[in-house]
Amino acid sequence: MFEFVNKIFKNKQLTEEEKLSIIELVNNEESFINPREIIIEKSHPKKAAKEAWISYVSPPLRMNDNFTRQVEEVMGALFESLCAVVDVELRKKRKNIKNLKYERYYYRVSVFDEIYRLSKEVVYSFYRLENTHVANLFSYDLKAMLSRDIQTILAHEVDACRENLPIPDEETRKQFGLTPFSTKIVWWDPSGMLRDKEIFDGTERDYFNHLTRRVTRFTEVPAVMALCLSKYVDILQIVLRDLEDESIKWKIKPNNYFRKYFHLPLNDGRVWAETVRLPTDLYLLAENTIRQEVEGLRVLPVEESLQSLQKYFPDETFRKMQGYLSQKIEIELDYQTIAALRNVNKTVWHESANLLISRSAEQLSVLLEDVAKDPDLKKIATKVIKQSEDSDKRILFIFLMERTALPVSKALQKERDGFIHPTRQADYQRLLADPNLPIKSLPELLKECTQPIRREIKLDTALITASHSALDNIIDMVDTYLREEETGEGLVSAVSLDIVAETEIPPAVEQREAESLDSNIEESEKQDSEQEPEHMRFLKQVVEGNGISLDDFKEHAKNKGKLHQAYFTELNEVLYEIFDDQVLVISHQQVIIEEDFMEEMRDWIYG
Repeated sequence: MFEFVNKIFKNKQLTEEEKLSIIELVNNEESFINPREIIIEKSHPKKAAKEAWISYVSPPLRMNDNFTRQVEEVMGALFESLCAVVDVELRKKRKNIKNLKYERYYYRVSVFDEIYRLSKEVVYSFYRLENTHVANLFSYDLKAMLSRDIQTILAHEVDACRENLPIPDEETRKQFGLTPFSTKIVWWDPSGMLRDKEIFDGTERDYFNHLTRRVTRFTEVPAVMALCLSKYVDILQIVLRDLEDESIKWKIKPNNYFRKYFHLPLNDGRVWAETVRLPTDLYLLAENTIRQEVEGLRVLPVEESLQSLQKYFPDETFRKMQGYLSQKIEIELDYQTIAALRNVNKTVWHESANLLISRSAEQLSVLLEDVAKDPDLKKIATKVIKQSEDSDKRILFIFLMERTALPVSKALQKERDGFIHPTRQADYQRLLADPNLPIKSLPELLKECTQPIRREIKLDTALITASHSALDNIIDMVDTYLREEETGEGLVSAVSLDIVAETEIPPAVEQREAESLDSNIEESEKQDSEQEPEHMRFLKQVVEGNGISLDDFKEHAKNKGKLHQAYFTELNEVLYEIFDDQVLVISHQQVIIEEDFMEEMRDWIYG
């Protein structure tokens, strides 16, 4: 090996780098080529990869359709699996799928082309939402080439593949006209939401599908559109019930009139062209009943539609329809639905204002972010302020108007100043200028602005401690004094009892003590008798003068050495023992006698 390398170096002019690379290549054992492997590869060549069945389909058939990437992949996978099934079944019968063809006119039809057409029909019927039976998808040529047992096996394979087909992506939905819910787009339900929720049954959907397309933007508001369609179905049910009643005579032949909508038998071949718009006219009536309940929507002329229908319907059916349309409808609209209706008609901002008026200020916290960004905030706020009686709600919308620099009248500014406390004006201005204001908590923040600022009081702890200690000293001194007094009284009483027990009082002394006791009682009675005429004299003066001024009463009480309130209470207590009620009252700076007791007082004083 080294001799071979030396010969290469001698015969060829190589640089030093090339020589080093060759030496490294020789030193690496993995780089040597084993001649035996070359011989084996030449004697046993590798088998070519199996060619896909799709290559046997004629090119014009594959290139004539504009498939999306998803549809092409699904069709290719389905085609390969169906060809594999057919190939296995044909081999059991000692046949070859590649040679299976059918003589038709002047050319031979290939089984691959027919299976490809079958795969296409299966995928298209699935994405078009067509419930076509598999047997109806088999072409005449495919049925002629395949036996019935193979057709049955192929049909089972198609059903199994149908269940596993993927959900259409966005590109496929656009091509086949599908909604994000994988339902077919129709003018009365473009989002597919109503059909996805299965609000209507199959018969009702047939009614809707017969409606001709008309200009309406209610389709963008599923909640309102569902109400319109339900009203439309109710009107059709009224018409259908009267149509099945043979006692009611119709103004035109009902079989021709409703054969397309109620699947009635057709007795003659004439078609009434003027009745083609019947479903649309009935739907217009149903939609108009909803429009009447939403403030700000344009109402369609009901009389014209009713007059056009009156020439077809019997009088009894027409009266039933009028009675149904005259019923009051209560529509509960949330803010999102109202916003969608405002895209239909800008004047529906009235309904937004009505919603805000019906809710309290606390309930509006969830909607305030949307309301603050509303382009019609000025109109909405003006209506809410005019019609709402809730002061909190009025100030809330005044604040929103000022925050967005909308003009505010002087009357509203005066109302705002009366609502906000004078000590909180700076806080209110700070809320207006705050760019990061939490809108949801705005009602609570405005309520805080109605309360005065609480002053901070600093307490002198040293002074409080000294006051407490002084109070404790006083309490101790009082307790000590009272304790000493109690002990002294106890000793005196004990000594007196001992003296009384030890000594006997002579009868003469007892008689003198009894006489002195009687004299004391008489003196106290005399004092009471002297006190009573004094009250009587004053009360007589009050009765004669129909009262006494409060200043004179205070002067009289002062002369007696008493406070006027205590003296007033004392007089009422004396009179309460007699009349069982409060007689003297203070009214308008005068002390007077209650009118109910005036006559009794005169009788009591003058006897």
